Amino acid sequence: MTVRWRVLGEPADDTEAVVVPVHTGELPGWLPAALLAGTGFDGTAGRTLQLPGPDGGPVTVLLGLGPRAGADRAAVRGAAARLARAVTGYRRLAVRAGALDLGQLAEGYLLGGYRFAGYRSGGLPAPDQRVDVLAGPQEQARAQASLFTGRRRAEAVLLARDLVNEPGGVLTPRTFAERAAKLAAGAGLECEVWDGERIAAERLGGLLGVARGSLEPPRLVRLGYRPAGAGPAGAGPGGRRIALVGKGVTFDAGGLSLKPNAQLADMKADMAGAAAVLGAMSVLADLRCPVAVDGWLPLTENMPNADPTRIGDVLRMRDGTTVEIRNADAEGRLILADALLLAGESGPDAIIDLATLTDAAAVALGRRIAALMGNDRALTERVMAAGERAGEPNWPLPLPDAYRGQLASRVADLVNYTIGTRHGTALLAGLFLREFVPPGVPWAHLDIQGTALADGDEGEWTAGGTGFGVRTLIELLLEVDADPGAQR
Repeated sequence: MTVRWRVLGEPADDTEAVVVPVHTGELPGWLPAALLAGTGFDGTAGRTLQLPGPDGGPVTVLLGLGPRAGADRAAVRGAAARLARAVTGYRRLAVRAGALDLGQLAEGYLLGGYRFAGYRSGGLPAPDQRVDVLAGPQEQARAQASLFTGRRRAEAVLLARDLVNEPGGVLTPRTFAERAAKLAAGAGLECEVWDGERIAAERLGGLLGVARGSLEPPRLVRLGYRPAGAGPAGAGPGGRRIALVGKGVTFDAGGLSLKPNAQLADMKADMAGAAAVLGAMSVLADLRCPVAVDGWLPLTENMPNADPTRIGDVLRMRDGTTVEIRNADAEGRLILADALLLAGESGPDAIIDLATLTDAAAVALGRRIAALMGNDRALTERVMAAGERAGEPNWPLPLPDAYRGQLASRVADLVNYTIGTRHGTALLAGLFLREFVPPGVPWAHLDIQGTALADGDEGEWTAGGTGFGVRTLIELLLEVDADPGAQR
C-alpha cells in the first residue's frame, strides 16, 4: 500500500475519517459524554476509538497520545504506528495536526503500516491511502517540511526491511549489488561494484574465503555520498568524512559448521547490516546531510558446497593478517575485517559498522536492544544517544584487553573463533574486528543480531525485518556539522 500525504486547512469533501489526537485526561469537550460512556477510552497512548460521524459524515477516530508531559517523539511514533494498523479500512483520512511532531507522525504511521506481501497469491494489493494533515495557513510550509523528513526516514527503513524480507534465493550477492547500483543512480550516490576478480586483486582474503563454499560469486559495493560544497577530497564542508560498513551475508548456512535446521529460516536476514547502511545512505541527499559518507558492503553467501573453506584453513586478510578458521559459522567478522581495512584506507574521521554478528548479543540484551562496542567513548556515546532519539536503543559492552589472548592461534596471527568457551563471545567478536581498525580512528560496532527481525507487530516494528540501525545512522549523520560531536 502506498500512502500519499497532503497538507490542507480543512478536511476534503471525500474524507472518510478524521483523526483527532487526544492526551490522557483531555478529552474533547465537543464530544457528547454519552458517546464515550462504556468505551474505556481515556487517551492512553496508542489506543484508538472510532465514533460515527454526524449525519453520515466522516468517522471520528480518537488517537490516544498519553499524558501531555510524556508525549515525546517516541510516544508520537508509537501512537501513529498503532493508528496505521487501526485504520486500514479507510482510503481517505484527515489528521488534525495541532501541536503534533508531524515528522514523527509520518514516520510512525508508515513503519506501523508496513507489510511485506510480495509472495502472497490469490489477493489484490492493498489500495493506496491518502492522509491529509490539517494545519493552519501559517503552519503549512513547516508541516510540509516536517512530513517530508519523516516520510523519507521511514522510506529508508522500509527499503532495508524489504531487502531483509526477501528470500535468500532471490536476494543473492549479485542481485543485492544490482539493486544497490540502481538505487544509487537515483539517490545521488557514487557506486562502485567489485566482482570476484576485483575482490581477489584487492586481496580481500576474508571475503573470498567465506564465498568459496557458494556457487554464487561475491560482490563488494562501495557507496559514496558527497554533500553540497564538498572539498576536493570529497569531505563535507567542515572537512568531515564518515565510513559505514555493513555485513552482507545474503544467506548463512554456516559453511562447514552447518547450522541446525531450526536456525536456517532466519538466515536470509544475515545481510541486515548491509541493508541498514544502504537504506540510510539512500536518503542522505534528500535530507541534506552535512558530512561526506562512504559505505562499504561486502556481500556473499556462506554455504557448504563443493570446495568450502575448511576448519583449520588459514586466510590472509587485505593487510596481510592471517586468520585460522576454527568455526566456519563465524564468517561475518571475516568479511567485515576486509571492509574495515578498506574503510580505514579512505581516511575517515570515524568508522561505524553494523552486523548481525553473534547470538551472544541477543542473549545478553534481548530482541529490542543492540549491543554497542567501540574504541572511542565519545563516538559510542553519540551512537547511543542517536539510537535513543531514533527509537532504536543500544547498550554499550566493553572490549577488555585481557580477553585479547583468547584470539591467539598456534599457526596464524589470529583465530576467528575461540573454541571451548561460551562466555563473552560477543566481546571476542568485537575484539577481533578492532584488530582491523586503523590506530587512532574512532570506531563503533553495532551487533544487531537480536534486533534485525521481529516475531510480531509491536509499536513501530512489524513482523519480519525491522530495518534496525537505519534511523540511528540517519540521526547520527544529520547531527554532524563541523565538529562530529556537534548537535544541530
